Amino acid sequence: MSLKGLYTALVTPFANEAVELGDFKNLIKQQVNGGVDGIVVAGTTGESPVLTEKEFISLIETAKAEAEQTNVFVGVGSCDTQKAVEKTKLAHGLGANGFLVVTPYYNKPTQSGLLEYYGKIADSTDRPIILYSVPSRTGVEIAIDTIVKLHEKYSNIVAIKEASESCSRVETMVKIFGKDLAVFSGNDSMTLPFMSLGAAGVVSVMSNIAPREMANLVKLATDGNFHGALKAYQTLMPLMGKLFIETNPLPIKFLLKSKNIISSAECRSPLGRLSEKSMAELANLVA
Repeated sequence: MSLKGLYTALVTPFANEAVELGDFKNLIKQQVNGGVDGIVVAGTTGESPVLTEKEFISLIETAKAEAEQTNVFVGVGSCDTQKAVEKTKLAHGLGANGFLVVTPYYNKPTQSGLLEYYGKIADSTDRPIILYSVPSRTGVEIAIDTIVKLHEKYSNIVAIKEASESCSRVETMVKIFGKDLAVFSGNDSMTLPFMSLGAAGVVSVMSNIAPREMANLVKLATDGNFHGALKAYQTLMPLMGKLFIETNPLPIKFLLKSKNIISSAECRSPLGRLSEKSMAELANLVA
């Protein structure tokens, strides 16, 4: 399976501490209508560490029912390899088209530990896997040599979500893998820089609120129209730059609530609440 384009890392809407599936359905409908290539359920933006198994199941079932022909990828990473394998098998059985697998958080495993972790997950499914390297959150980066070993051994490891700002790392990966392993930007602000180096697209937070605009940016860059892509990028950058003014998904949920796309900006404890200062800055951008 060759992956490319725009994948939205969906928020998980909550209201009164419960998952709000009505809002979730509306959000998915907006994504489908906006022309995204896929959605990611129960990823970091979806507050995966605080979801119960019952909620995890209901989100996947709802996404599969609502997403029509749009790919549904599921976040299955964990700080426990066995739990990650169990989540993968569960999501596989519920019809997930593929999996986004973050490096184990808190443990800070060695590269040999990452090889074992990803290997066991890859052995548990025949569906495509996107590696997810986000050292700012997990404390460990997937070394390029480790990516090479995983890609050589497991045919279903087909992409990496690169949530760094390292153009040199992306350039190196593109040179090594070509189109055999897709590189996705894990930060909206790096979408155009990375795609200009040969990245295949982005796993986006921004597209929760602007799917059509992000899809247009990615398509322009995919088609090699970097003059048009730059214009689209510059239009989106003021808002992109504020998406991480505080911990994700606090800002994007505030924006979604401001636009009445979801009914509540609630995030689960221990994430906290968006400050009044940040609310004012974001409100000025979408007024």
